[in-house]
Amino acid sequence: MRKIPNKSFNDWQAEEVEKAFGIKKLRTLPFLESLKDFKLASNHEHRKTIEKYRLKALDLIDGWNEDEYKFLFISPYLTLVDFSNEYYNVFMQRPMSVAYDNNTKITNGKVEWMLARGRQIPEFPHFFLHEYKPEKNRDNDPLGQLLIAMVAAQAVNESEEDIYGIYVNGRNWFLVQLVGKKYAVSLAYDITSPDIFDLFAVLEHICSKMKEVYKKIK
Repeated sequence: MRKIPNKSFNDWQAEEVEKAFGIKKLRTLPFLESLKDFKLASNHEHRKTIEKYRLKALDLIDGWNEDEYKFLFISPYLTLVDFSNEYYNVFMQRPMSVAYDNNTKITNGKVEWMLARGRQIPEFPHFFLHEYKPEKNRDNDPLGQLLIAMVAAQAVNESEEDIYGIYVNGRNWFLVQLVGKKYAVSLAYDITSPDIFDLFAVLEHICSKMKEVYKKIK
């Protein structure tokens, strides 16, 4: 196994995560395949609001910096899903770490957005979002940054139960599933297109799925 230098979450590439932790990328996984069938109902209560967000992104996304994208689109869009409930909450900019290279090194960083049990102290994180704006002049790997956080969650949870995530690359959102030592990435959902409605249906499904996950955690 190739030795990986000690560095923060922000600097990992997906292939480095694969080699350091012995995980393998697959073309797809059954859960990701099942998401292709999710469609938002034509009479959904938030459909008009989502269309308003889609048009705003269509007009402005090329000019947004990362903070503007988070504040003007990502945050209000995710708020419509209402992720916080009696079973889990949203946590942002929380530190995590994981050992690698036979426990001789530790990598750490702050996770931008995650679902976990708890009110002030996150426990058992199972779903992550990595926000990344620029589509051009990219000098880091948003998938790698998400993947290292997902691997860290397995260590924190002391379990290889499924971990889910999303990374955002400009207008394109990608769903990721980590199952034990295998992971896969969905095709892109373009939030400036009608994909935005399918993505919202998927997010609502994940919200419900997370409730079932946390009901089982003692």
